[in-house]
Amino acid sequence: MNKLINLANPHNLRTSFILFGLLFISITSLSQTNPKKPQDSKYIKINHAGRLAFDKSLGIDAKRLIGDVECEHEGAIMRCDSAYLYNDKKLQAFGHISIIKGDSIFLYGDSLRYDANTKLAHLKGNVRCIEKEMTLTTNILIYDVANSVASYYDGGVIVNKENTLTSKNGHYYSTSKDLTFHYDVVLTNPDYKVMSDTLRYNTINKTCYFMGPSYITSKENSIYCENGWYDTENEISRFSKNAMIVTKDQKLLGDSIFYDRKRGYGRAIKNVRIIDTTNKSFIVGNFAEHFEKGNRAIVSKQAIYGRVIEKDTLFLSADTLFYDEPDSTHTFVKAYRHVKFFKKDLQGMCDSMGYYMHDSIMKLYNSPILWTNNGQVTAKQINIITGQNSIKSFELNSNALVIQKCDSLDEHKFNQISGRRIEGFIVEDTIRKLNVIGNAQIIYYIKQKEDYKGVNKTLCSDLSVWFNSDGVDRATYRNKPESIIYPLKEVNDTEMRMKNFVWMENKRPKKKDDILIR
Repeated sequence: MNKLINLANPHNLRTSFILFGLLFISITSLSQTNPKKPQDSKYIKINHAGRLAFDKSLGIDAKRLIGDVECEHEGAIMRCDSAYLYNDKKLQAFGHISIIKGDSIFLYGDSLRYDANTKLAHLKGNVRCIEKEMTLTTNILIYDVANSVASYYDGGVIVNKENTLTSKNGHYYSTSKDLTFHYDVVLTNPDYKVMSDTLRYNTINKTCYFMGPSYITSKENSIYCENGWYDTENEISRFSKNAMIVTKDQKLLGDSIFYDRKRGYGRAIKNVRIIDTTNKSFIVGNFAEHFEKGNRAIVSKQAIYGRVIEKDTLFLSADTLFYDEPDSTHTFVKAYRHVKFFKKDLQGMCDSMGYYMHDSIMKLYNSPILWTNNGQVTAKQINIITGQNSIKSFELNSNALVIQKCDSLDEHKFNQISGRRIEGFIVEDTIRKLNVIGNAQIIYYIKQKEDYKGVNKTLCSDLSVWFNSDGVDRATYRNKPESIIYPLKEVNDTEMRMKNFVWMENKRPKKKDDILIR
């Protein structure tokens, strides 16, 4: 049991007066001018105490401070109900703890240990750290008085206006107004929620900095990244390292993504991917802008659009791709400059193109070319009609010309059909029928069994042509057809060419990667 020296013993007045005198001298020297250590930063200064006593069992220079205690060190004012002061360097305080640093930082707790050598204050029990509009609550807090840094390692909650942040570990740097958090970090706001492994937050610019796997979720979308920042006040952000923005119907990915939540605007750079889960399509490139209003996107720099059609994928490339989904029923893609597309059974190229998914129509403009199996199709404009699972038909408008190579081993024999307008029907990836409307002309090689016998050259107003695996199967001519059949031995293959004949097999994309070749 500790034995305290009673400073008011009624049985020995002389001793009491002597002790009171010593106590008065001691308190005066501690609170004003201690000649041994005047204002020395190595020592804790006692500003006030209701009662002071000495406890011999605790050491030669151990003081017991009781009632309305106030001590000071390195500009930090420490108050409590009672305390032990060891060698004027270590303070152990209890009850209604408060620490005031400057005019902005206030700390509260149930108990305190403070070391003047390390300048570290250890607070326990109902700890609060308050600076202006920010309040940190935890059970254990370490406060670095010299550097104004508060740290916790056993869970904490920070409230700042509409934001509430929880984490297992945290550090608050009062000088830079930065807070860093580790493990199970959750920032909650009425409009969004942030979950992260490592997060830094600045109370001045109200910006979160992500330094590990992080998620931001809201009613509109969810965001993932492993590095980046988010301005919580202006709601603008930049994400990198596996960055992704996910909406109900789409995903936006890129090496770096800038996002303005208020405007609903995103910008992605390098390895960009926009995935449309509803239409089973995607767009990739190295630069993209995305607008949530109208669900619009602009993609460039090796831009490629892909859509799944009947267990195969249509790949479309252009200098610039525009994706637009103004409502739930209308979706379209527009491609400009150096347009090429590839599907195993269908390839093409043009200068500009529109793909209207709600109508299942692809429209090709400006010198379009279409290749299917062993055929080549050209016109001023080409419309391709797609079904749910395959290419169904096509329309050739103005200067329409269909060329079909008769034999893969013969580089000179070509069936040719031209007209003002042509309708083509595709079955099992092959042209099976053509309807030619206006100025119809046909040149085709007549085949019997395995041998060619001659060439049919016919002019008429309209015609219909059916194809089989060997080429032209039969034809129907309308309105006074003029036909000539040439025996094969009299035919010069190079002379059997229509005026606009140009075989452009060398431009045809043979594989998916060829669509990026300019």
